[in-house]
Amino acid sequence: MAKLEEEIAQLLRQYQAKTGKFLTIGSIESATGGRIGDKITNVAGSSDYYKGAVVCYSNEIKAKVVGVKQKTLETHGAVSSETAIEMARGGRKLLKVDICISDTGIAGPAGATPQKPVGLFYIGLSSKHTTFSRKHNFKGNREQNKQNATEAALNILKEYLQKLLDKTDSKPVEEKHVVTCFLEYNSKILILKRSSKVGSYQGKWAGVSGYMETDELEQAFTEIREETGLDRNEVELRSKGKLLKIVDHNLGRRWVIHPFLFYVKLPRKIKIDWEHNEMKWIKPEELIDYDTVPGLNDALNRVISQIR
Repeated sequence: MAKLEEEIAQLLRQYQAKTGKFLTIGSIESATGGRIGDKITNVAGSSDYYKGAVVCYSNEIKAKVVGVKQKTLETHGAVSSETAIEMARGGRKLLKVDICISDTGIAGPAGATPQKPVGLFYIGLSSKHTTFSRKHNFKGNREQNKQNATEAALNILKEYLQKLLDKTDSKPVEEKHVVTCFLEYNSKILILKRSSKVGSYQGKWAGVSGYMETDELEQAFTEIREETGLDRNEVELRSKGKLLKIVDHNLGRRWVIHPFLFYVKLPRKIKIDWEHNEMKWIKPEELIDYDTVPGLNDALNRVISQIR
């Protein structure tokens, strides 16, 4: 019988095979002291999806590093559903991962109160789509409680991944090829905020993009001209990234993204069209902080990797 960490690895690889995306995982641990991360990294190749952990044993580290609110700690305590949730949510942002798992609890033999006995644990999980925690009451000694909490956390992660995978099987998807062009100037890239007039992803940040109707490079030049007003002699191709496949189950669509990076010679000439209502020049590493169309950061990484 496969171990939990092996089952998690299998689910992540199945999801990647179906969607073209590797979900990334991180953990924020308190009472388990790093055991969740230790279990996950027992699987060869786990560096493909597991990005790291923070062991925040003290309240000070929970607050100052992970971002748990001091008021939450004072009102609900370190061992609480609220703290587990803020640990998972803060960890997802800190570690820049798709899914973050957290734990906080009383392993024993000391530390209990009448309201919070030895063995009480809260396991949290946060993703783009949901954030929640589950309460557990374990009855073992300190070692057993830590082990049981680690297994509980892995089980929650496994169940969540299985639900995501089930959703990929439940809806038929239509495949659409698109070009996504990143424009670069002075070590920054241009991002555009999609207007309310476009058919999908209104209000999301994107690159210059459009459906493939001709040769991919020719389509890239067409989209740049239509969305920024720049002619092909005013941009210079720097790199072309590998194809990226992203499934959006809400739209029932698989996007096949052809990513490009162009250098802009005259950025002051850019004039955005009706598809966008705002533009910004940002550093590439700042893109993860924006609410973007699906796969934009992955597409950027693919064009950047070609010029390093």
